[in-house]
Amino acid sequence: MPTDFMNTSGYSPVGDISVMTLCYAIGALLISNNVHRSVRFKLILTMVCFLLGAAISNVCYHALLSDANSKAILIYIFRIAQHSLLSSILVLYVIYLREPLWMEYYGYRRFIFGMLVIGFAPILIDIIGIISKFGFYIDSDGAHSGFMVYPFAFIAFEVTIFHIIVKYRSRIIRQVFIGLLSSNILSLILISVQVFLRQTSFITVAYTIPVLGLMVLFHSSPFDVETGAASDSYFYKELSNCIEKKHNLIMISCTIPEIYNKMKDIPELKKEFVKFFKQNVKNGVLYRFPSGRFLLTVRVHKNKDYERNVQSAIEDFYECYIKYYIDFKITVVQVIPEITSAEEYVDFIKFIESSTPMNSTHRVSQQDIDRYLGSSYIISELEDIVKKNDLDDERVLVYCQPVYNLLTGTYDTAEALMRLKLPKKGMVFPDQFIPIAEKHGMIHTLSLIILNKTCRMIHTLLDEGYLLKRISVNFSMIDIRYENFTDEVQQIISDNDIPYSMIAVELTESRSETEFNRVKQKIEELQGLGIKFYLDDFGTGYSNFERIMEIPFDIIKFDRSLLIESVKNDSSKFMVSTFASMFNQLNYALLFEGVENESDENHCKRMHAKYLQGYKYSKPIPIDDLRTFLSRPEPV
Repeated sequence: MPTDFMNTSGYSPVGDISVMTLCYAIGALLISNNVHRSVRFKLILTMVCFLLGAAISNVCYHALLSDANSKAILIYIFRIAQHSLLSSILVLYVIYLREPLWMEYYGYRRFIFGMLVIGFAPILIDIIGIISKFGFYIDSDGAHSGFMVYPFAFIAFEVTIFHIIVKYRSRIIRQVFIGLLSSNILSLILISVQVFLRQTSFITVAYTIPVLGLMVLFHSSPFDVETGAASDSYFYKELSNCIEKKHNLIMISCTIPEIYNKMKDIPELKKEFVKFFKQNVKNGVLYRFPSGRFLLTVRVHKNKDYERNVQSAIEDFYECYIKYYIDFKITVVQVIPEITSAEEYVDFIKFIESSTPMNSTHRVSQQDIDRYLGSSYIISELEDIVKKNDLDDERVLVYCQPVYNLLTGTYDTAEALMRLKLPKKGMVFPDQFIPIAEKHGMIHTLSLIILNKTCRMIHTLLDEGYLLKRISVNFSMIDIRYENFTDEVQQIISDNDIPYSMIAVELTESRSETEFNRVKQKIEELQGLGIKFYLDDFGTGYSNFERIMEIPFDIIKFDRSLLIESVKNDSSKFMVSTFASMFNQLNYALLFEGVENESDENHCKRMHAKYLQGYKYSKPIPIDDLRTFLSRPEPV
């Protein structure tokens, strides 16, 4: 949108000098603040450089007009340079808007072509006018303005830009739309006022306003003034760039719970943080994440002594830790070919941290990578299982462990156990996938699949004439939270056409008052149908006898830890025996888990056990093999 006013008395260099100063400040801020050198960053930096060039050209152009005859060539050069640079700025402005406005390729290409025509056709006309002397030219009488073509080009520029912003306004948030529109309207008003007043002092200033708008909207400072750390959004940009260009990057992640609160409580801690920042961040970039995580990145190709720098940063941190003893976890990891997504690296670091002891440093090894990739594969398979929601999914296997009935001397019950068999990994055991499934909210589908397959097997065994009392299925508190839990259980048992009494549900205790009331209500509802309930893992961690008495469990399962404890000394024996005797007198059936030998068996018998389960009788087996433990009635 270049314009041309030849009334030199209407020009003052104050506007252009202000722009020069502002461009220097903007450039310094961009280079120091914007940690990711993206294409859009380079575009806005180029626009700032062009503004600086246009301001210098305009000052030189007007300074030389006083001696037009002897400086004609230079005047022409500075005039064309100014208008070319200003036109280029607005072309770059539209190029910049392509990404935030999601402009389609063909529409975007059409706009760029139109902007090039609007911007550089007047310059061509101006050059022709200089040569033919019908436009601006210099002769022995001085400078002549001729036909003023640039104001029309400016209007065409602004119409095009307004059209683009309004056309694509639905693709940006309201605040950004208002910001883009307002900055261009202000620029248009400033140019219009100058035309009306025949002023030329603030032409370059008018071009600066939209560029400032872009910088404020899209390139605000990413740094936290408290710590000097950059926003995590810039980390993803830097890491994506490194992955794309195959640059090696060292990442040092440090998690400090409630770090900001601790800085407020301990003013000296902030000073230590600033000291650490000055000593170590000069070799990299420090980023801040939610939940007290800081991450320092060091580019290997820019730091030949990167290993020493990493070690130095960790040592500096330990010095601070010794002073204040604030809990932390440090993880050191490099960009690896197995992980190609920037977002996945944060998940990877969290995965490593989950098994890292507090107040320690862990350098990622190939074993850690293999564990994470295995976990990621399990997650992807679990997501697919949940998505398909097939209660007969072949990847979910039912194993079981027979339970010995001391009163009858037979195996008439069993516990259903879960396994996965995945295409690329083979057999996967519960300790590998159940915590993952619970963490990601996928355990419920697995529980329903196990229930369905267990019910189907019970139906088959009954048809084949085997004597079977029931099989228990484990459910988590996550399952109980589902409002339709009882309906789902009833439906699956009913669809498999077996009595409700053939199924038992195993549950662990809950600390939550809300969960307790929900569990009690749903247990009573399902018990009314004949389903039995086991309290699983009694003796591990939290135990509330009042709660246990309120929920009408049918069987209490003593964890193997109690069995081990009961043989340590007389006090432990008395404690566990007292628990067992109490439950027996309250008419709870007792099941002891983890029975491994005859000594364990005899000890459980003395503690009123009714059911025994453990490796003495059988390891977990495929549920189809349960037939070998069951009996059939003798033929009459």
